[in-house]
Amino acid sequence: MDGICNRLLNVKGMVVEDACIVDSPLRPVPVLEIRPRPRRGMLRCSRCGRRRHGYDRGGGVRRWRHQDFGCRRVGLVAALPRVDCPRCGVTVASVPWAGPGSRSTRDFEAECAWPMTVANRKTVGGFLHIAWRTAGDVARRVAERVKASMPSPFDGLTAIGVDGTSHRKGHTYLAVVVDHERHRVIRARDGYGRDVFGLFFQALTPEQRASIKVVTGDGARWIDPCVAERCPNAERVLDGFHIVSWMTDALDKVRKRLWSQARRDGDEKTMKRMRGVRYAVLKNPGDLTGRQEEAFESLRDTDPKGQLYRSWQLKELLRTLLKHPLEQARGELNRWVFRASHSRIPEIVELAKKIRRRRPDILRTIRLGYSNARLEASDNRIKATIRMAYGFHHVTNLIALVMLRCGGPDIRLPQPAI
Repeated sequence: MDGICNRLLNVKGMVVEDACIVDSPLRPVPVLEIRPRPRRGMLRCSRCGRRRHGYDRGGGVRRWRHQDFGCRRVGLVAALPRVDCPRCGVTVASVPWAGPGSRSTRDFEAECAWPMTVANRKTVGGFLHIAWRTAGDVARRVAERVKASMPSPFDGLTAIGVDGTSHRKGHTYLAVVVDHERHRVIRARDGYGRDVFGLFFQALTPEQRASIKVVTGDGARWIDPCVAERCPNAERVLDGFHIVSWMTDALDKVRKRLWSQARRDGDEKTMKRMRGVRYAVLKNPGDLTGRQEEAFESLRDTDPKGQLYRSWQLKELLRTLLKHPLEQARGELNRWVFRASHSRIPEIVELAKKIRRRRPDILRTIRLGYSNARLEASDNRIKATIRMAYGFHHVTNLIALVMLRCGGPDIRLPQPAI
């Protein structure tokens, strides 16, 4: 009996004393309760894991949720003694089937973790019969165990990307660091800015910092001094998508200003056409619909002084020069800055100052060929994970779920103990 239960429960180092089915009005379904105890001489501190002498018999029984046996829910019930640990004090003895502070067995948590990485909260909660808040705690404990069993994700870094993702109203962000070579998230932390990014470099050894050669990111000014201070051997690379986004933002400001001016003048025809090209001017020429192409063709005759059309031309020139060889792009970038500075369009002139200031970073981006495409893809997965984690009360549980889904861990279903 004892050997069969050990094989079914997939747990070593315990003795099964009793097993019974408990059918109580307080429980929604009957539960198969198994009463195990650790083997003699196996008392260990649940915090440090070292062998300790017993202190007393404990203060009652404790329960753990285990994997279901068919349609029966299974729970482990044990009266655990306490041990006297010189380092941790008087604490509950550890058990071989669960971690400290957990009310679920390790196998049940592993069974929860796998569907959490591929399914939504309704599927996980309905299939496993657990509350979503409980699933958040499970994700945190599984992420900690997986992290402890894996090699350090900071070893062998050569190119990293940094970005921030909002996860709650009120400008609350997660700072995310991605490994470009291995295509995975290596760190996520609550907060945003230079101090939070600096904590990532503090977690690295001098050898790990020296191996980083490229740091990609958007144009946030706090990235540059942090990289220069913590990782002086790395080259700072701007993402081409963000460079073009600077121009599209300026282009949209031009369109709004011209629309407001037409509204003040009572020019209904210009207002209507400005609304018609709202999305057309932000798209690439090959992505325009037939209706947008017609609205765009009529823009030359409607746009006062051709400001919007000339801004669109500058946007296309900036977008295409990022794909050219370095020497060709260098000359085209100089001509673009000169043309934008003399365009007499306030929004474009202001952007030209920014492009001139970041010219070395832009040329470095063209030379090295790195982009934040992998980081943007991870950002989309993180946003989907944030939506799935709606209901988590602690950001640490959210970060744990992000690392399980995007950090590349080897999540497997429980396997029989050998």
